[in-house]
Formats: sequence, C-alpha cells, structure tokens
Amino acid sequence: MKILFFGSSDFSVPFLKTLLDSSHEIPAVITTPSKPQGRGLKVQSNPVQAFADSRKLLCLAPARLKDEQILAQVKNMEPDLFVVASYGKFLPAAWLALPKKYPLNVHPSLLPKYRGAAPVNWQIIRGEKTAGVSIFKMTAEMDSGDIAAQAEFPILDGETAQELLERLAADGTSLLNEVLVKAEAATLTFTPQNHAEATLAPKLKKEDGLIDWRKPACEIMSLVRGLAPWPGTFVLYKGEPLKIIQVKIDGASCAEGEAGQIVEISKTGFLRLQTGQGTLLIERVQPAGKREMTAHEFAIGHRLQPGMMIL
Repeated sequence: MKILFFGSSDFSVPFLKTLLDSSHEIPAVITTPSKPQGRGLKVQSNPVQAFADSRKLLCLAPARLKDEQILAQVKNMEPDLFVVASYGKFLPAAWLALPKKYPLNVHPSLLPKYRGAAPVNWQIIRGEKTAGVSIFKMTAEMDSGDIAAQAEFPILDGETAQELLERLAADGTSLLNEVLVKAEAATLTFTPQNHAEATLAPKLKKEDGLIDWRKPACEIMSLVRGLAPWPGTFVLYKGEPLKIIQVKIDGASCAEGEAGQIVEISKTGFLRLQTGQGTLLIERVQPAGKREMTAHEFAIGHRLQPGMMIL
C-alpha cells in the first residue's frame, strides 16, 4: 500500500520507523513547519522532520493545509492510507477524502476517554491507573471516529508523562502493524465510539502547573508527574516562580501544620511539606533564572526553617 505519514513530535517517530520497516511504500511524510526555539530563537527541525531528513524521505511542511497546490500534490500521489500520529493540525474534509481506503489516526488514550491535544498528561494528572493506544478512522470531529483497534497498558508508579508517552509509542507500533495487515487484506473492521463516555484532554497551559498545597499530596504528585517536562509545576515564592521538579509521597497522613508549611528540612536533600491531606517530600526545585537543585540546597540558600510557608 501507499501510505502517507503525518506527524511532528517524538511520539510520531516510532510509528514512522515502523512504516519504513514494512513492505509499504511511503511516498511522503507531512509535518508542521519548523519554528524558532530556545533563548536564541534558532529555527530547528521537529523530530519528524529531522528523522525524515536522515532517511532522505520527501518531507512536506505546509503552513496551510488549505493550500490548493499542496493538496493537488498529495492527491497525485494516490495514497491508499493516511497514518497520522501526533501531527498537531486538523485535516480538512478535502484531505480526509484523499486516501483510497481510509485516514487513520494513532491516539495515546483509550478513546472515547481523553480526546484532545494532551491525553497522556491528563490521564496522569487525573490519577488514572491505565492508559492505552487507539487507532481510529478520522472524521471532521476531533478524535471521534470509529475505532479500528485498541491496546491497554498500566501506568507505572511514579511514571511521568514523558516516560509514559515514550512507552506508549514503543508498545503501540505492534498495534499499528496489526491494523495495516488487516487494511491491506480488506478485513479491517471498525467499532463506533460511545460518545456519551467521552472526556476531554485540552491543550496544556503554563498556568495549569500552579500548585495548590491545599489539595491532597497524591493529587499534587500526579500533577507534577503529568506536567513533566512541560509546562512543569511551580509555586510563587516571594512573588517569583519556583519550579517543583521532583516530589515523593511521604506516607504520613496526619496534619502537622497548615497547607504549604515546611514540616522538616532534611540534610539528605528534601523538604517535607504539609498539604491538604498528607505530607509531600519536595526533592528537586528550580528557582527563576537559576539551575535545578535539591530542595535542601534551596532551603540553605534562602535560610528556610521548619514552620515557614512555601506559597
């Protein structure tokens, strides 16, 4: 089959590799345009563009999918399938009609749960115990098409969003292979989603990372894990953002102070902090404009003492 691949992130790359290792023809890869990044605002290729260039693949990065010229170019390729994995743009109806068979999307959640831009993050933030990969037929509505296949995976204790996303990408490639075999043999079947059970996973914003110490320790830890590495979690300490990089559940459940109050400063590296329910060990932090450090280093540098507040 002729398969056009759409993607732009690290999550996309294992699926593109899987297609290249198959017997299928990949006439082109479609990604998003490169953007300035970092403090120097240097234009850098995204992971899919970089990988495609390393394999000398035709890689198109249209700024606008409504461009008639790029649409005609893709149409002339006569693709049998689209495979989309973390592309970052909605495909217009004119594009969805191009494949001879169907446009397929690889999505890192057990649809209809967690439709949207940040499914892995929100699964961890909301304390889910399992995650998954769904492959579905794309429609004009976001992540609502009929499902071709799903695979469920446990969320490991302490796993961050980045770690889970990497694992779902690695484990999800075998699911894609199964779907492609059935698509080529014309035996692929689809199951409609139960839209009444749909939940949303909206795009992340920096302000999502603001920690409220009044919440239970387990919820705060889930927030830290779910927003790692971006946008990250933080508190405003003396008016400046203090990034909370790494935390650990203490296990103590009794209240020893007000939410946000330091209970203990350990020489082994952590601050023990009271939350709305239980205490939390703050292990690594990063003050504004400075390097990442242990919480103990931060405490020494700012002359913190038990009983003081981190708000």
